[in-house]
Amino acid sequence: MKKLLTAGLIFVASHSSFAADNKTTAKPDVFAKATQLYEAKNYVAAFEEMQRLANTGNAQAIYNLGYMHQVGQGTSKDEKKAVQYYQEASSKGFGKASFTLAQAYNTGDLGISKNSQKYKEYLDKASNQGSEEAIVESANILFRQGKPEYDQLAVQKLLPLLRKGYQPAVHLKAIYDLSLGVKNKNPIMQQRAVESLQDLAKKGYPPSLMVLANMLANGGIVDQDLEQAKNIFARLAAANYPNAKESLAKVEEAITAKKAATAQAPKK
Repeated sequence: MKKLLTAGLIFVASHSSFAADNKTTAKPDVFAKATQLYEAKNYVAAFEEMQRLANTGNAQAIYNLGYMHQVGQGTSKDEKKAVQYYQEASSKGFGKASFTLAQAYNTGDLGISKNSQKYKEYLDKASNQGSEEAIVESANILFRQGKPEYDQLAVQKLLPLLRKGYQPAVHLKAIYDLSLGVKNKNPIMQQRAVESLQDLAKKGYPPSLMVLANMLANGGIVDQDLEQAKNIFARLAAANYPNAKESLAKVEEAITAKKAATAQAPKK
C-alpha cells in the first residue's frame, strides 16, 4: 500500500472566524449580547450590536465587523470592507486581525494579491500581538528550515503555548519530535511523540487524529492496524476534514486487497 503520511511537518492553517469574547481585549460581559444574537443566527441584530461596540473603538468588535462583511452575515458581502476593518483592528493590536491579513496575503484571498513580504510582516505582527495561531505558524516555518538553530528558535516560540496545553502547538512539537526521532533512529523520542499525538487524538484534535490514522495505516512507527485507521478516517471524512475521504478510500482498498490475498493463500 502506498504511504499515506508524507515526510516532514504537517500543519493545517487556521482561517478567519467570528471572535467571541476575549478577556484580554474586553470585559467578560461586553460581547454577551452580540454573541447571543450571533449564535441564535440573528445576524442583522448581531451586526448592529457589533457596530455599536466598534464605535467605542473596541478592536475585537471591529475585527468581527470585518468577518461579517467577509461572509455576508447581517450585511452584504464585501471583501474590500472586510479588509479595511481587519486593517483597522490590526492597527489597534488585535492579533487575530493581523493573522487573517497574513493568511490573505499568503493565499491571495479577500481580493488581495499574494505578497510574501506582506505575509511575513503581518505574521510577525500577529505573533508579537499574541496571536496563538500566528505563533504556531511562525514556529512551523522555522522548523521547515531544517537547521538546528532554527529548530531551537521554533521550540522557544512554542514554549509558552506548550505550557498552557494549546493543542496546535502540542501537535506541531510532537510532529517535530517524531520526525527528529525517525531521523536520528531514537525510539524513545518516537514513542514520546506518538504518546503525545495519541493524547491529542483522544481529545478529538483532528490533525492528530489524521496523523495517527496515517501511522496505523502505514505501520512501522506503530503496529499496522488498517481497521482502526479506517475508523478514524471515516470519522474525519464525516466531518469533511481535508484529505480524509481520499485516505479512507485508500485504506479500504488496502483492506480489500489484504482479504483477497488471505483468501488466495494456500492453506497449510
